[in-house]
Amino acid sequence: MLLAQGTSILAAGELMYNSESSIIAMFGAYVLFYTVCSISQRLLICVFSVVCFVALQTKRCKLRGLWESGTNIVFLLVFFVGLACGVRLQEHLEQVAHYEKRHMTKQLEGIKQTQTASLQLLNDMLPPNVVDQVSAGNSLIAEFHSDVTILFTDLKGFTAYSARIPVHELISFLNAMYSAFDEIIANWELHKVEIIGDAYFVSAGCPSGGPSENPSENAMRAVEVALALLRTLPCVCDDASVQMRVGLHTGSVVAGVVGKKGPRYHLFGAAVGYAEKMESFGVPGRVHISDATHSQLETRGQEYEFEERWLQVEDDGDLQRTWFVNKSNSKAALQIQKRLMMDRRSTLSLRRSDVKHRSSSSQFF
Repeated sequence: MLLAQGTSILAAGELMYNSESSIIAMFGAYVLFYTVCSISQRLLICVFSVVCFVALQTKRCKLRGLWESGTNIVFLLVFFVGLACGVRLQEHLEQVAHYEKRHMTKQLEGIKQTQTASLQLLNDMLPPNVVDQVSAGNSLIAEFHSDVTILFTDLKGFTAYSARIPVHELISFLNAMYSAFDEIIANWELHKVEIIGDAYFVSAGCPSGGPSENPSENAMRAVEVALALLRTLPCVCDDASVQMRVGLHTGSVVAGVVGKKGPRYHLFGAAVGYAEKMESFGVPGRVHISDATHSQLETRGQEYEFEERWLQVEDDGDLQRTWFVNKSNSKAALQIQKRLMMDRRSTLSLRRSDVKHRSSSSQFF
């Protein structure tokens, strides 16, 4: 196309403008700024136009006229070379700027992904409301919570079982058990405080901002989780000698973030120790709850089958009443579980859509 345009311009210059060099100069400038072609191709077209100009001058004025037009030819060559250098420098700077922009965009995307991964790690380690406080720069977080239901679990026979099986089977069993238990805890929106060896430490009602601020509902959700854990253990372990003890207690706790490297949200107080005693004084395969937790369940008339027992929890104390939860017939628990699962699905769908949006944005850049 450029060659055709150049031929037309040369013909017009010969017929109308007496083959003025300014026409060739304007055409060369037009060609050099035509960035569709490479700079070498554009220079070749400019040289070709100069050659055509020389040929026309030779035809018109013979050698004498060519010698007299030498200044115009030199001007055209110098003009084209200088202009080509300027155009090439401009294109190079534009390429550098474009590369720097792409590089900066990738770096910003990497920073965003790192921030997202760090935030996800904090969300896995800390409750959402605590993550917000940590992100706001609040390093000292201490909260008081009343009527928190605490759940402790422990595996009886785990030590002997782990000594009988190969290491890879043990790791596979622990992975399957922890994954199944985590799913149950997440479905009921309880907070997993810590894993201590083969034991779980879980809280309901702390931290605040959960699905319910009602202590009786929190106690009910904790009991439902305890029963679900007992039902799940035989599905991940085929050894009948491995059984689980579960203990629950409801009371007041102090909660806060401790540690700078790998901070954790921990619960402290007498209620934590009492819940652990409910577990240690329990019976494998049974859910053992304190009288305080039983009172919370009875507050709303939850339908559970209890078995009363009396035992000396404290070394120098009197006998205290505790309970075994044999079965759950609570219709309210089924409704709450359905509501929690629907809320969780909507949250996961929102997260997936956000991830897709971010990935599509990164592909665009």
